[in-house]
Amino acid sequence: MRKVGRRDYRKMVEGELDLLPMMNVFIVLIPMLLTSAVFLKVTVIDTNVPSGAASESTGEEKNLSLAVTIKDDYFVVEGDGIDKRVIVRADADADAQLALALADVVTQHPDNRDVMIISEPKTHYRDIIAVMDISRASGLPSASLVGAQ
Repeated sequence: MRKVGRRDYRKMVEGELDLLPMMNVFIVLIPMLLTSAVFLKVTVIDTNVPSGAASESTGEEKNLSLAVTIKDDYFVVEGDGIDKRVIVRADADADAQLALALADVVTQHPDNRDVMIISEPKTHYRDIIAVMDISRASGLPSASLVGAQ
C-alpha cells in the first residue's frame, strides 16, 4: 500500500497576511463616515425633584404648588389659590391654551417659578417634553417631574 497524499497534509504554507487592501478600505471609509455624520445640538433640560420642604408653608408666603397633569385626553392645570383648568388635548390649539393658562398663572403669581409636571406611566416622552417647553416659554423655568399614582 502506498501512502498517497500524506505529505500534502504536513506541508506548511508560509506567507504573509496582506493588510494593505483592508487599510485602504478604512482610509476611504472613515472620512466618508465623518463627513456624512449628522451633528446634532444636544441640550439639557433642568428638572427638580419636588421637595417636602417646599410643600410646607412658612406662614408669610403661601406656596402655589402649581401642577400640570398630563392625561390621555386632557391637561389639568391646578394649584393652591388658582382655578382648576381642564384643557382638552384633542383641540387643535391645546398647546396654545395650555401656554395661555400658564401665562395667566405667571401674571397672577410673578414670584412663582416652579411647576410640577405630573404624568402617567404610559405618557409619551414627547408629550412630557412638549409640556416642559410650554411651561418654560410661559415663564416657569423650574420644572419638577412627578409620576401619577
